[in-house]
This record gives sequence, C-alpha cells and structure tokens, in this order.
Amino acid sequence: MNWYLFWKLTHILGALGFLAAHGATAAVAVRLRKEREPERIRPLLDLSRATRSWMYVSLLVLVAAGVANGFVAHHWGEGWIWISIGLLTALLVVAFPLAVPYYRRIRLAVAPGSKVRREELAKLLSSSRPLVIAWVETAGILVIVWLMVYRPF
Repeated sequence: MNWYLFWKLTHILGALGFLAAHGATAAVAVRLRKEREPERIRPLLDLSRATRSWMYVSLLVLVAAGVANGFVAHHWGEGWIWISIGLLTALLVVAFPLAVPYYRRIRLAVAPGSKVRREELAKLLSSSRPLVIAWVETAGILVIVWLMVYRPF
C-alpha cells in the first residue's frame, strides 16, 4: 500500500470537508449582514451551528492526515510544513476569539424575549467583523495551499 497517497488523499478529503462545513458558516456570515428580522436570523445561526461538528471532525482528519504524511514523506525537516502548521494555528487562535463572542451576541440579541432594540441589532449585524475574519482566513488558507504545492523551503 502506498501510505503517502493514502494520507495525501485523506488530508485533501479532510480539507474539503472542513471548507464545505466552514463555507456554510461563511455564507451565513455574509447573509446575516442583510437580515434584520430575528425570525429569519435564528435559522441562519442554527444552520451555522449545525455544521460545527462536521467542521471540527474534518479539521481533525485534515490535521491527523497531514501529520501522518509528514512522517511518511519525511517532511519534518522542511520549513514549509512548519510554516503551514503555524499559519493554521494562528488562523484558529485569531478566528475563535473574534467570531465566537460576535455570534454569541447576535444569538442573544435575537433570542425570544430579548430586550435588544432593532437599532442595536442592525448595528451589530452591520459589523465588518465577519468579513474581516473571512478575508483573513481565506488569505491564510491560500498561503497554506501555496506552501504545500510549491514547497519553497
């Protein structure tokens, strides 16, 4: 059995699963900026939350297969793999503190019985935070893909 190809395929499938699940959250982030009715916002937030387990499982597969292939292909002495791991870690460390509190505030603002006024909700939903997160994550992922394909060092 060619373990290099097996782990490479598994790594790619983990990446595709992660991007698919995370893509649903990104789509919700973009759509939320246009919504103002709590009855329409709650299902969008539920959709985003529903993809979270799939996202984490896919991320685990992605990382495990990447690490396994790092050993199989003896890449641990190369700089590109360490920079890729560092970038992925940085993306996770930056994204969670920016995204989780923001979406928690929206979820509380649209909860049944919430006392948040429409103007406050509109201001919260108009935040550029989700777009900044999406652009930073997209740029980071593109750099990681470039590093894995070209292996410049």
